[in-house]
Amino acid sequence: MEPFENCEYKNCFATNNRSLKPIEEFNAILFHGTIYNPKKNGRPQSRRKEQVYIFLNVEAPVYIAPNFAKFNSFYNWTMTYRFDSDIVWRHGKFIEEESNYTLPSAEAVQKKTKLIAWFASHCKTSSRRERLAAEMQKFLPVDIYGSCGPLKCGKSKNNSKLSSSKCYDMLDEDYKFYLSFENSICKDYSTEKLYNVLRKNVVPIVYGGGDYNLSAPPHSVIDVSNFHSVEELVEYLSHLDRNVTEYLKYFEWKKNYKVVKQDRACDICKKLHEPFPDSVYNDLTSWSFGTHGEICKTSKHLPEIVRQLL
Repeated sequence: MEPFENCEYKNCFATNNRSLKPIEEFNAILFHGTIYNPKKNGRPQSRRKEQVYIFLNVEAPVYIAPNFAKFNSFYNWTMTYRFDSDIVWRHGKFIEEESNYTLPSAEAVQKKTKLIAWFASHCKTSSRRERLAAEMQKFLPVDIYGSCGPLKCGKSKNNSKLSSSKCYDMLDEDYKFYLSFENSICKDYSTEKLYNVLRKNVVPIVYGGGDYNLSAPPHSVIDVSNFHSVEELVEYLSHLDRNVTEYLKYFEWKKNYKVVKQDRACDICKKLHEPFPDSVYNDLTSWSFGTHGEICKTSKHLPEIVRQLL
């Protein structure tokens, strides 16, 4: 499928072939900001005033070296997972759309023989999510798949299988809850696993820096930051495990909303067709990390439920 096939506008074109035509003739140039190295990858020799340079980043800045000073006043737009970006790049989104979705029956829920699953490959993180999961395991069964636990899914034992459809089908069939714990607590940051799980009849237990009122449908997730202690969280999960009616309320949203993939190419195309004022990021480091590094939370600023475990 062509990247712009389903777009509102039909006159957009994209290529990674820099020799196809003079680079200054393009309306916009996309730079993978976290790995772009002018010495290695080259730098455009000429630039039209109207040409837009776009900074692309989909990773949490806590894992990025803050060396963006050389790009001050270089980029015009940002394209990241943050909602204050010029173009928002999300791993999924939800739209309002009525459907004929039918809630799972009580019998179907009772056939789920396992309680909580977690797919994880990074076992030592700035969010300390591993401490939270370990504490939960003291009270409830939490099955950990991948590098951070003893379990595997899919035919292969390598970690790439953690994102396979078979793993999520297994999750849908066997489990009531999934730990959607981010490896860093950064503004608006959430990964694709959240949206993969939302498409299933499984309730995500979320821990991250995002505003889940913006990134997830109404009453679709359980946010650990709303609980004061692991014991309080465990008590609530146990209540839902015993009460099918209350548990099923977490799927009511599917009657009126739908999780869909984001068409990022179309988002760029649409943005280029809109009138936009001259803009430039004079201090990309401050925008990415915060003036005082506040975009991502350090240990002492993590939610109370996690700080108690450190």
